[in-house]
Amino acid sequence: MRLLPSLLLLPVLALAAPAAAQTRAEVNARARAQFAAADRNNDGALNRGEVTRALVRVYGQRGMTTGRSRILTNHYFQRLDLNRDGRATRAELTRAVNSGFARFDANRDGRIGPRERAAAEAFLRNPAR
Repeated sequence: MRLLPSLLLLPVLALAAPAAAQTRAEVNARARAQFAAADRNNDGALNRGEVTRALVRVYGQRGMTTGRSRILTNHYFQRLDLNRDGRATRAELTRAVNSGFARFDANRDGRIGPRERAAAEAFLRNPAR
C-alpha cells in the first residue's frame, strides 16, 4: 500500500483550483487560505475533524464520501503530523505543499499544469494502489 505523499490532503486541496497552470507560490497561497478556512477553532492547527470536514466540503461535489475523507485524513496525519500530537500546523502544511508540489510537477517547469493536476486528483481518488 502506498502512503499518501506529503502534498495531500489540505495541501492538495490547493490544486482544486482553476484549470490554468499554477506556480508553487500560488499553490502555497491557496493552501494557506484553505488552511485558515478549515481551522474552525482558530487555534493555528488542524485536528482530524477539521481535515475531514474540509475534504468533504471541497471534494464532496466530486463524489468523495465522508468515509473516504476519513481514510484520506488518516493518511494525511501519518505523513504530516510528524510529532504525533494530533494536530497539523501551518508550518507542517507548508512543508507538505512544497514536497507535494515537487512530486506532481512532473516536467519540473515550476508549474502544476492541467495534466499534472489531473494526475494529482486521480491519485487522491485512490491513494492506496
